[in-house]
Amino acid sequence: MVRGQERVVALADMDCFYIQVERRLDPRLHGKPCVVVQYKTWKGGGIIAVSYEARAFGVKRNMWAADAKKLCPDLELARVPEARGKADLTRYREASIEVMEVMSRFAVIERASIDEAYLDLTQAVQERLKKMKGQHIPVEQLGTTYIQGFPNNPEEEENTDNKEEIRQRGVCQWLTSLPFGDPSNPELQLTVGAVIMEEMRAAVESVTGFQCSVGISHNKVLAKLACGLNKPNRQTLVSQGAVPQLFSNMPIGNIRNLGGKLGASITECLGVQYMGELIQFTESQLQTHFGEKTGSWLYELCRGIDFEPVKARQLPKSIGCSKNFPGKTALVTQKQVQYWLLQLALELEERLNKDKDQNNRLAKQLTVGIHMQGGKHTNLTRCCALSQYDAQKISRDAFALIQNCNTAAGQQATWTPPVTLLQLCVSKFSEVPTLSSVDITSFLTNDSQRTQHTSTIKESMSAKFLESPKKETSKKAVNTIETLFQRAAKRKQGRAIAGCFVPDVSDMIVPTATQTKSSHNSSQVSEGLMEPSNPNMMGEQQLMEPLQEATLTGEGCVSSSEMKMLPDSFKEENVQAAPGLLQEGGAMSLADPSSMDDCLLCEKCNQKVAVWEFAEHLDYHFAVELQNSFLGSNSFRSAESLDNPVKEKNKSREQKTTSAKRPKQDGTRTLDFFFKPLPP
Repeated sequence: MVRGQERVVALADMDCFYIQVERRLDPRLHGKPCVVVQYKTWKGGGIIAVSYEARAFGVKRNMWAADAKKLCPDLELARVPEARGKADLTRYREASIEVMEVMSRFAVIERASIDEAYLDLTQAVQERLKKMKGQHIPVEQLGTTYIQGFPNNPEEEENTDNKEEIRQRGVCQWLTSLPFGDPSNPELQLTVGAVIMEEMRAAVESVTGFQCSVGISHNKVLAKLACGLNKPNRQTLVSQGAVPQLFSNMPIGNIRNLGGKLGASITECLGVQYMGELIQFTESQLQTHFGEKTGSWLYELCRGIDFEPVKARQLPKSIGCSKNFPGKTALVTQKQVQYWLLQLALELEERLNKDKDQNNRLAKQLTVGIHMQGGKHTNLTRCCALSQYDAQKISRDAFALIQNCNTAAGQQATWTPPVTLLQLCVSKFSEVPTLSSVDITSFLTNDSQRTQHTSTIKESMSAKFLESPKKETSKKAVNTIETLFQRAAKRKQGRAIAGCFVPDVSDMIVPTATQTKSSHNSSQVSEGLMEPSNPNMMGEQQLMEPLQEATLTGEGCVSSSEMKMLPDSFKEENVQAAPGLLQEGGAMSLADPSSMDDCLLCEKCNQKVAVWEFAEHLDYHFAVELQNSFLGSNSFRSAESLDNPVKEKNKSREQKTTSAKRPKQDGTRTLDFFFKPLPP
């Protein structure tokens, strides 16, 4: 197979998509010249979509509705709904999702826009060829397909005015030339791809009522080019052999990725207008003008070769909204800018929450765009981290990013130069973490979200232990006290038990699993679970090592009533005799680690830390380093509702234990605050 002809790629483009959506809502518009307009405050609104019937009268996009009415008096107007003072495109987005769901049944799709999608048909074509076993393709299966370059007799085309007759003749010539016994033939593979796309378009129209045009070829560039050759509700096949003739009179700006500055620079530097003219230049010449990578890409592209893959993506890579303020509506005060940023943020919050519920993903980056009147440096984009889906915070962060664009010296209430466009966009989506993959980013949520998340975890844990109390918990379980008691009860040798580590909810969201070692024995701590190195020999020292900085009273710990139900090895006198623990007022607490022998030296702060606290101590250093990387982003909010209410008799001792590694908290809390145990 010739290089560059290994794949079968198609582009599906909905025909006048907004018009079709409006016609489905209002069947009265079918067959009539109509347009979709935004707003109605000036000349009837601006036109954003035009039906093919209206195009015949010269109506175009970006015209004012009043001007279009002069060209076509019978023109029907469909208006985009408005919300928060701007266009609401919800109905079109939801219609797009319907279409993408149908398309995804046929092949791997990559959503390119609200009304476009690329499809990689290679695998589907191979499977279809195996089923065909050399059978011929009937002409009827390509009922709306054009073959670029066929019929290959130009005189017949000139003598026939019937375009449909020319199309059928071209399809017949093409099918006659195909080697149906050779499934590796590129032209045969493209033809089978065209048959599949005929079926897909019929399915889309049957399910949604929408029609689309399609281009079929070996890569994205040729597929997109082919899609626009015969519209509406038609599809075009472009083979590798048709490329020279097609490119001979194809403007460079019409080619995908060459419609902007690069295409203009090619025309200016090389003095060419059509894509086919680039063949006269060698690869080294193109590399000299446009760099090694771009030069090689252009060298292959002008020959119809491109290797950009179709990425499996039905969801948009970004979600955004914007608002234009043309002419006299330009924003001239800070309050106006803040108001509209909030309106955009409210829309964004609503769409993001909906996207999260439907697609189980979260955006991590916020981009703000601003256009202002004037000369250079008036169009700017700034980015920052997106910590939570909250409209108030999004608008505040956005304003902070662009407020230095205001050049009004000494006049804080005004904004200079006037703002003509504001845009908010989020990107860098990632999957919502599950209970088994919760990490440090869960601290970036707001207080209510964190509290709700914690409650959900507790409920799920309780339900698990109620359903199977005798079942041994895996290493990823969080609350393991019941398992530890069961294991200890089975011991035949009675040993004094110093204490058990009961993970709190705050331990459950420690970002990494750690391993701690002592001079006597070793144990592993993974996602808050303590598991002894030898479950059959759970000695006193093994249980002592993972003790954390918390008292053995309160929620999730052993109560006095529970102590009565434990075996003899858990009796209070045995616990009192355990080294390293102090008894005060009937409650047990950890002794000062500085007075113990089992200490390790921390290389980061040169402090001696108890072995059982060393893992958490390292996590604290990690959290502080992470916090420093976020300085200035205001990602961590004050969490007054999470203050840990400790009993007065234990408060002074706990402060003594933690003072060596936790700084005093002021009004603004930092990451180390979240590593404190949650309140009972």
